[in-house]
Amino acid sequence: MKKIILILIMFVSLLFSYNSNDLNKFKKNRDCPKCDLSYANLKGWDITWADLKDANLSHANLNGANAHRADFSGADLSYASCKGTNLKGVKFIGAKLVKVNFTNARIWKSNFTNAKIVKCNFKGAALGSSIFKGNNLSNSKFDSNTILYKTVFEHVKGIPKRK
Repeated sequence: MKKIILILIMFVSLLFSYNSNDLNKFKKNRDCPKCDLSYANLKGWDITWADLKDANLSHANLNGANAHRADFSGADLSYASCKGTNLKGVKFIGAKLVKVNFTNARIWKSNFTNAKIVKCNFKGAALGSSIFKGNNLSNSKFDSNTILYKTVFEHVKGIPKRK
């Protein structure tokens, strides 16, 4: 019985993992629009200026990565972890952001226009001068350490209180 469970777990983990060809392509040239990088461990990687438009980064580990000016427009980052990640100047336009952990991330001057934001954790994140348009933030978490200096909120539900 234990062997069957172990084999089942291994099979399921193979079903829900990144495409190795896509990861190799991304390693080589830092651009990978529409790639499948789900569950990829990109912890601490330098992905500055990366083109990840419409990519699948669900469940990816981006903790401590440098994603300065990366383009995640239309990408799926559901359940990704971005703790302490540098996301300055990043485009999240139309991205799917479900339960993304942005704790202590630096997200200055980023664009979240029309991103689907559901139950994300922005505690301790620096969101100064970022743009939120057409979003619903009512079920996401912010705290007194979240920096909202000059953050733009247009047509947004659940705007966090500035502290």
